[in-house]
Amino acid sequence: MLAPVTSAQRLIAVSGILTFAFLGAIQALYGPLLPGMRVTFGVDASEVGLIFTAHGLGALLGIFLPSGVNAPVVASRWLGIASTLLLLGAGALLFAPVWPAMLAAAFTLAMGFGIHVVRLNSLFVEGFGARGMTMSLLINAAFSVGSILGPLILALSGEPSRGIFGAVAIAALALLPVSLLTDRRISSPPAHVADGSADRPRKSERPRAVLVAFVLLMCLTSGAENSIGGWTTTLALARGYTYPEAANLTALFFGGIFLGRLLAAGFAHRIQAGVIVVGAITAKAALLLIAATTAAGPIAFALAGIAIAPIFSTTLVWVGASLPTSQHVSALVIGGALLGAALFPAMVGRVIGEFGPRSAPPAILALALLSLAVAVWIYVARGR
Repeated sequence: MLAPVTSAQRLIAVSGILTFAFLGAIQALYGPLLPGMRVTFGVDASEVGLIFTAHGLGALLGIFLPSGVNAPVVASRWLGIASTLLLLGAGALLFAPVWPAMLAAAFTLAMGFGIHVVRLNSLFVEGFGARGMTMSLLINAAFSVGSILGPLILALSGEPSRGIFGAVAIAALALLPVSLLTDRRISSPPAHVADGSADRPRKSERPRAVLVAFVLLMCLTSGAENSIGGWTTTLALARGYTYPEAANLTALFFGGIFLGRLLAAGFAHRIQAGVIVVGAITAKAALLLIAATTAAGPIAFALAGIAIAPIFSTTLVWVGASLPTSQHVSALVIGGALLGAALFPAMVGRVIGEFGPRSAPPAILALALLSLAVAVWIYVARGR
């Protein structure tokens, strides 16, 4: 029988759901804002794509920062620090006078983003006992909802204005006291969370090679996902869509991810994780091929969200079934995803700067095909 929910747990639940919806909206804003940023700061596609690199690297630092502090720090203090960084970053994004300052602001905001992601996930898993996994899934679903709402709000505004970061700063200010009020008695998660997977036999005779392959797989798949989310608006504008229509396609992409996760939850337990990952990447590649070769490119781009949806979480399950699970392994794999999110959208931006927006689908298709090759290799190396 599940224990009653405490007042501290209710506070953490409210804080987590609101925060993750907020984080999802923030991440989804950059893509629709790219056209306006290019005009405001006079930068080309390759330079404006560096905003994704700044965000990805800041989030990567934020993910590892709490674990790098030796003194025990309660979660509420880290959440307060994270919300402060979100507030400072959003304010700087609103008033940044030059492009380097804009990148520094995005990096600062993303540090708070990364700290929130790792600390709230830890709080939900460790602080809710048997409900931990369900609550963790709930806050990540809230992230998807925020990713849909961000572009929709911009579409309603009718133009890509960075004035939206004023609203982000106000929301971060409102979030700060909630973060500071979260229960200070919950300590940092243990260095190793036992879920039984560490006792499983290794499924591969080459565990180190398989681990490297999983890191590469997450890097490529996350890079493709963030490239699509970041450049859908730009591609749609190049194909003749109005700005509200283009921003709505970005919202459709994130809506597809949300819908895909709901659909995957219904059958994921019946199918091997490796089969789901290989199948999802194949479907994503097919949609990117349509985007690269037909006039329906922006729509196919947006629908790719449904195919992408199960890849991240199912790959983590696949890692647990393939290798002894530890915090080190999980950090490496998730770090690979964040690295891909930092590098590849900017690289796609360079391709767009050289060959135009229509080159985005072929460039991302190349990432999808590479990730498919890696996924198939892992599947074969594990013997299934």
